[in-house]
Amino acid sequence: MAKICLICEGSYPYVVGGVSSWVQDLINLNKEHEFSILCIIPNEEFAVSKYDLPDNVKEVKNITLNPDTPVNGFRMFRNNYMKKEKVKEELFNLMNFRDTSVEKAAKLLESFSRKKYGNPMEVVVSKVFWDPLLRYYSENYSSTNYNVFYWTYRNIFLNLIGILQEKIPKADIYHSVATGYAGVIAAMAGYRGKGKVILTEHGIYPREREEEIVHAQWVDKSFKSIWIDFFYFLSRITYKYSDVVVTLFDYNRDLQIKNGADPSKCLVIPNGIDKSRFGNLDFEKRDTFSIGAVLRVVPIKDVKMMIKGFRVALRKLRNTKLYLIGPIDENPEYYKECVQMVKSLEMEDYVEFTGKVNVADYYKFLDLLLLTSISEGQPLSILEGLSAGIPFIATDVGNCREILTEKTEIGEAGVIIPPTSYVDLADSLVKMYQSRDRLKEMGENGKKIVEKYYSREIFIEGYRKIYRELGDKQWQE
Repeated sequence: MAKICLICEGSYPYVVGGVSSWVQDLINLNKEHEFSILCIIPNEEFAVSKYDLPDNVKEVKNITLNPDTPVNGFRMFRNNYMKKEKVKEELFNLMNFRDTSVEKAAKLLESFSRKKYGNPMEVVVSKVFWDPLLRYYSENYSSTNYNVFYWTYRNIFLNLIGILQEKIPKADIYHSVATGYAGVIAAMAGYRGKGKVILTEHGIYPREREEEIVHAQWVDKSFKSIWIDFFYFLSRITYKYSDVVVTLFDYNRDLQIKNGADPSKCLVIPNGIDKSRFGNLDFEKRDTFSIGAVLRVVPIKDVKMMIKGFRVALRKLRNTKLYLIGPIDENPEYYKECVQMVKSLEMEDYVEFTGKVNVADYYKFLDLLLLTSISEGQPLSILEGLSAGIPFIATDVGNCREILTEKTEIGEAGVIIPPTSYVDLADSLVKMYQSRDRLKEMGENGKKIVEKYYSREIFIEGYRKIYRELGDKQWQE
């Protein structure tokens, strides 16, 4: 038996979704091990559990971002007036996240984690931080607003130092479910020799953050590259100090290697589906042509594009309804915008937001499923829908194309469209609506694809082997 600390960022057990469902399955299918859950969350109000924790979860610890730490006058005096030229030079180099040495960065972060220069706030208001920051600004950003520049780096380092100064559960294995802040905690545990480190990436974290930052209004355009480089830096340091780097499909493995992961550490373990859960449902055809989307109502799922595409297609559809199946409370503002869009397009009779429900009740009658995300890994919603025999229209993100159209020995299980294109979605909806025999064939192909390539047995054995080998290695050392 190994003690395993799973490190999650903004997901399990507080957010319903594919990654959280994956974590729940992983714990339930490894009953021989004890788990602790380390959750990185934006605030304490976020910490409302959406899952019943398995019996082998022994501890849940939360780490909140944006730490509010008091300043000690003596430590401030010491930091400001003792000579620390070496650490200032190291910090200056770290500020160039694109080119900084991962090994030197880890050494510096370790000194911050041991509070050698005080708590997070004491660091970012001291000359240890201020002097190299001013120098970096002068050499690289002198034509920009210094106040915004300062707050950009201040926020980055407050959070980075804050999470590293938190006590983490003792474990034999630290298993991070992303790079980012979760990954750097696991990496530094490995750097300190506290345990072995596993990284599992569902999507490529910095690419997802880059997509968000490019379109974000809260980030000044002059400093977007800083945030993007920072998240790629977190990935590099996680790859460096992980013993095993796992992803769900080959394309993402290639991206990990391109971003600095050691190929000898990289494995592919696809998601696995229990075919008995959805594969034996009795189909209950309704009078309507029923379309569904299993999702969280959040911007990355591009629900607005789905609504617009459905609205265009409705001109050529008859007796059709769209069910948006899943939680509506993660981003209340975006949900309100989606509801308002439905009203403004006069679609209240054609679109239903279900909230959190038992998806099996909907799989029993759905004719077609949609996924319109702008970023994905290997969506569990697609694998679940296919196991129920329902074909998909999905955007060309993550592993969707491979699952739906590239298992040529079986056949296609859906249609791929470009992200953000509601026109292509509308065209595909009409074609699928008019091709009922093709829908049936795709549904049958989907079941075969899941059974052959995405079985739960492959998923279980892959992680059992890693846990067993790393646990044994940890105890031997």
